[in-house]
Amino acid sequence: MRYVIQIFVALILGLAVVPGAFADGGGGGMGEFCRVRIGKFTLMFSAYQPHLTGDRKFCTDIPGLGKTNLVFDYESQEGTAAIGKKRELDKLIKEMKLGIRVVREDDGKVIVEEPPKKMRGSLLETVADFDKPGNYEIDLVLVDPAGKETKEHVELTVGVESGAQLRAMIIAAVVLIAAFYLAYLSIAGFREKVDAVLAKLKSF
Repeated sequence: MRYVIQIFVALILGLAVVPGAFADGGGGGMGEFCRVRIGKFTLMFSAYQPHLTGDRKFCTDIPGLGKTNLVFDYESQEGTAAIGKKRELDKLIKEMKLGIRVVREDDGKVIVEEPPKKMRGSLLETVADFDKPGNYEIDLVLVDPAGKETKEHVELTVGVESGAQLRAMIIAAVVLIAAFYLAYLSIAGFREKVDAVLAKLKSF
């Protein structure tokens, strides 16, 4: 029992020390961007709901309904170890057009539809107004200068608590507990603080 209490106290103190550790975290598509492969290219996708969660980023699991900013940005090879043909992708993407269509799966309602157009600074941003919880699909089409189309899809869950979110929360909790208990075992100053709190608890 003493070890359980030590872990709990260490966790509370650790959270006090690092309050922002998971401010942009969460998994299962929360607090992060997705990498979407479309042909030879990689796009980074993020969804934002300013009216609900400020500037927090989401990926395939979007928590609420309402207007949602959908952002696609090209993942440049510049600054990486990529050379030759890979660097040519950075030049080629500037000549291509990207179109987007967002569809609700249960009834086929089109939420957003924008024809292919050149991305501004390799960026495409649109707003989808999700008025019903459920599953949605983003259909992307990338068009090269010769008119050849490459298509890809992104599945979204909107306004529904998903198993992926729950699993991510459990994983994050386990990682935090393990990290703080390791700190208790290995850092004398941190251990002293935990033991001091335990001593005070015993006095009640």
